[in-house]
Amino acid sequence: MDGRGPLETLRWCYMEKDKFSLSWIKMREKYDLKSRSDLLLRQYKKDNSFFKKIIDLGSGNGSFLRYCHTKKIIFDDMTLIDYDPKLLRNFYTTTCKYLKNSGYSLLKELPTKYKLKKMDETKTRNIKLINNDISKSFDIIDSYNLISLSAMSDILPISFIKKLLNNVSKNKIIYLSICFSGTVDWHIKHKYDKYIVSMFNNHQEMNKGSGYAIGAKSIKLIKGHSIKKQYKVSIKDSSWKINSNTEDDKTFQRMYLDTIYRPLKKDENTDKEMLLDWKEAKLRAIQSGRSKIIVGHKDILIKT
Repeated sequence: MDGRGPLETLRWCYMEKDKFSLSWIKMREKYDLKSRSDLLLRQYKKDNSFFKKIIDLGSGNGSFLRYCHTKKIIFDDMTLIDYDPKLLRNFYTTTCKYLKNSGYSLLKELPTKYKLKKMDETKTRNIKLINNDISKSFDIIDSYNLISLSAMSDILPISFIKKLLNNVSKNKIIYLSICFSGTVDWHIKHKYDKYIVSMFNNHQEMNKGSGYAIGAKSIKLIKGHSIKKQYKVSIKDSSWKINSNTEDDKTFQRMYLDTIYRPLKKDENTDKEMLLDWKEAKLRAIQSGRSKIIVGHKDILIKT
């Protein structure tokens, strides 16, 4: 056994190698930043008391923390939890590079403890890294004001969502951002677009050894269960809008295409000739610089 818990085993199915996982996470960060709605920022301006202590579940290498810093969302303490130690180890290098010439510095106290400090201030913000399966974090979640999960809703089992919503105390904020809605729209159409997206959405919900993921139904299910709990729910669009004007855009489109192609290539229910024909056509469109994609995402903000 490799020590991964059930949720992280599920996530591992989508990113087969650590190297690809890190490159994907680093590449997608700027697209997530552009796409996130103003839900969280509006809540911060309305009442910043919810932002004193933040826990980021499935944090990767810390992109949510950097998003908060970009939007001037100030916190006292933030805890980042992820199963992959390689991603957590990358947090320091990537964040230091991001902070360069910003007037802020990241001070390393221990491999798992950091201080974020503005140059002309004595006050610091505490950052802690925890290497663990997020399904084992329920015993500490309630000590935080804001619970964040980014780009994870579709690969979570409904049991995790229900446990989270059933056990969190009143007067907390749960923020699920970049939640895949199941829709992908290509500017240059292909006759197999609908078939491929349908097969991909079906594959997302398959049991990969750790229970059935929610898939594209996640937004509806999270909203419905939150309303049953009488929580206040707000949802706004956070779709990726990706062109192929630059080399970065082309690279990201190819990487995104691969996240669909790789699992379907191994899926016994998917027609492989149709899949390959579709992929080759998409690659040609990307290379031409004419490919545009809108990948449907939503942000969900829940006040318990």
